[in-house]
Parts: sequence; C-alpha cells; structure tokens
Amino acid sequence: MEKTAAAKHSADYRARQNAAKTKMGIETLKIDMPISVRSGLTAAMADHGYSQLQELWQDLALSFLASPHEEQARRLRKPDASAFVLTPKLARQLKELGMAEPDPEEE
Repeated sequence: MEKTAAAKHSADYRARQNAAKTKMGIETLKIDMPISVRSGLTAAMADHGYSQLQELWQDLALSFLASPHEEQARRLRKPDASAFVLTPKLARQLKELGMAEPDPEEE
C-alpha cells in the first residue's frame, strides 16, 4: 500500500523532528503515574509559575543532580513500608490487571 502525499509529509516531518532531537541529545521519557500525583504536580506548577510540565521535571532533575550525594540519598529514601497500605480493593484491581505477585499460600 502506497502512502498518500500527506502521510509522506507527516512521516518526513516526524523523521526531521527526531533527527533534530537526536542531534541535540534529547530523549523522550514516558512516565506512568497515579492521577493524584499528576494533580498535585499541576497544582504545584500553578503555585510556582510553571506553564509546562517538562520545565518542572527538568528543574526538579537539575536540582536533584546539583545537590550533594548525601542530600540525593536523603531525598531518595523510601517511606516505611507501613506508609503503604494494600487494600483489598487495590489487591483485586492488581490481580485483574495481572500485576499482582503470586500468593504462595494460594499455590
């Protein structure tokens, strides 16, 4: 099947954009996150004058990388396991999505 002129133009445009990004050393990252986290980031963006999420992520990453190693370690410390509660509803949802770890007691 032959591409239409519009499809060829679109493909050429995407190729040029990707080549320019590669030349500048830009990588696209896809991040999955809970809606509540995204909502919090949107509110923080508004509070601190950010208009683009990419700008916020870059500033956060640069701030993290500029901090001393000990500060990076402190920021990366995970909360205690007790801070995360796996409710029965969440367990069912994870099981339905095939994301739950096998339960040794069920085997």
